[in-house]
Amino acid sequence: MVDVPNDIITVTIPEFCRVSGNGRSKTYELLAEGKLKSVKIGKRRLIVLSSYRQLVDDLLAEAKA
Repeated sequence: MVDVPNDIITVTIPEFCRVSGNGRSKTYELLAEGKLKSVKIGKRRLIVLSSYRQLVDDLLAEAKA
């Protein structure tokens, strides 16, 4: 996994895949399930990184339970 500065708010789908280690299919699956949030600016879909951080926190909490 690649370190991302905390001041980065959004990333493109390819950047998200590189940062998270997830593939495009899994990324779109997480978007469809509402587990990741995104915004569209023009034709570009950008993943909101805070939603990914929340997903990871939720998965860690689930693992502890």
